[in-house]
Amino acid sequence: MKEFVRDTLFPRVYLVGRNEEAAEAVIAECKELNQGGKVQFLKADVSTLAEVDRVCAEITKKESHINLLVQTQSNIDLKGRNGELVTYSPNHSSSQTNMQTETTEGLDRKFTLNFYSRMRFISNLLPLLNASSEMAPHYSRSISVLGAGYEEKIDFSDLDLKNTFSPRKCAAHTIVMNDIMAEEFSIRQPGTTFIHSSPLAVYTELGRDAPLWARVLAKGFAFVFSPFFVSAKETGERHTFLATSALYPPRKPFEIGPLSKGIIVPGGSKTVMPGADGKDGSGAYLVNWNNEITGREKLLQDYRDTGTGRVIWEHTMGIFEQVEKLRQERVAGKTLNSQL
Repeated sequence: MKEFVRDTLFPRVYLVGRNEEAAEAVIAECKELNQGGKVQFLKADVSTLAEVDRVCAEITKKESHINLLVQTQSNIDLKGRNGELVTYSPNHSSSQTNMQTETTEGLDRKFTLNFYSRMRFISNLLPLLNASSEMAPHYSRSISVLGAGYEEKIDFSDLDLKNTFSPRKCAAHTIVMNDIMAEEFSIRQPGTTFIHSSPLAVYTELGRDAPLWARVLAKGFAFVFSPFFVSAKETGERHTFLATSALYPPRKPFEIGPLSKGIIVPGGSKTVMPGADGKDGSGAYLVNWNNEITGREKLLQDYRDTGTGRVIWEHTMGIFEQVEKLRQERVAGKTLNSQL
């Protein structure tokens, strides 16, 4: 966000997060970087879809369109779906303690942050992204920062991992499903670019939800392998490039829009990158830390040939309906109790 604010004219940004004090510090930095910019903090814990809906409703009241949606929400706590601390032996058995991490909406918190909340943000804000694609300068993009390039098959018998949760399966499912949904959204919203990126190793406070021993281990690991890490500034610059470059155009850019495809890279050897389906400029892109395409077409092509995109789309929309039904039932129950 800081790099985007630094490099744009009069940006208007909504920063969504849990920590108001930390947000205020970042907003102060942004003000120094760009006096003409405006950054507003919206406090929310987006591990529940109800909070995502609330924040999206607040943004929709204030804006008629948005040009760019960037999502990084996640955590690396070591708890399983029902709150057990998962430890692995050679045969992958786990030990459990009775702690609860499943949300009030019946979903795993980690899975929701990595996938469901991201898809809900996109779904809710799609009309505003579409409005930007149809009005000058016709610039509209969505970026999900997680782990594009992680090639792992998913379990279609338990897509939300209600019964077979493990941290590894959660990573596999949410990453591959982000890949697939980028393409599904690009088909339905061809005027918007959809990108799933992998930042590689960037040291942040992502592990703050982990146990103390894991945080200490992470700091030690980061210190030893810091020469191989990507700096926060560099990843910010690279994601600003992803957000603006004409190398990643939407599936059907507005024909006469000067920025509908993005900013043309002068003197570059490439004019457009191949999309997730292997076709140049097809609107959905799976990108490595260095802005190159991941090249993991084999697994996704197999899934494409068997209609997996439709399966993942219907599953995701079904989860949204399930959560909405549960919400309505609770509202009805509270109304009945108040009447009694």
